[in-house]
Amino acid sequence: MKKIMLDTSVYGRLIEDLDIVEKIGKLVPGEYVIYGTRTIRDELRDTPRKIRLRERGARMLLLSIYDSFVKKNHHNLQYNKLIDTLARDYFKEYQRQKGSLSNESMQHDLIIIATATIYQLDIVVSDDERSMLSGSAVKAYSIVNAKYGLKNPMFKKYGDFKKEIIRRFSQYGI
Repeated sequence: MKKIMLDTSVYGRLIEDLDIVEKIGKLVPGEYVIYGTRTIRDELRDTPRKIRLRERGARMLLLSIYDSFVKKNHHNLQYNKLIDTLARDYFKEYQRQKGSLSNESMQHDLIIIATATIYQLDIVVSDDERSMLSGSAVKAYSIVNAKYGLKNPMFKKYGDFKKEIIRRFSQYGI
C-alpha cells in the first residue's frame, strides 16, 4: 500500500477529469492511502465560489474530492514545529540552489513536502513544475533531508500518476 499526498494543483486537474477521480477512489484504501493537510484543504477553500464547472461550483467539487480521498482524521496530517523547521531549511537551501521564487510563493509547497517527509509518505503527486517540482526545489529537499537523515518522498508529475492509474485499471480489465 502506497502512502500518497496529492498537491493542491492535482485537485485542480482532477475536477477536469472525473473518470480518474472514480478510478483513484476505487484504489483507496486497498492500494493507496491518500493523506492531506490543512494547508492543502485551505488552498482548495480559497477557490472563488463563483467559478463553475459542469453546473457545480468548482470549490465544492474540489473539497468533496479532497474529503472523499482523505477519509479519516488521522489521514489529515497535523502541522508541527518539525515541519516548520524543515520547511524553513528547505527554503534556505532552495535559495542556495539559485531558486528564484520568494518564500511567500514557496511557503505552501515547502510545508506540503516537509509534511510528507516528516510523516514518511511514499509519493507526492504535483502538477507544479515551476515551484514544488523545480530542479532547485527538489535538490534542496534532497540536501536538507540527507543532512537530517530523512527519506525523500518520490515525486510524481500528475500526468505520470494518471498514466499509472489507467495502467492499473487496464491490468485488471476494468
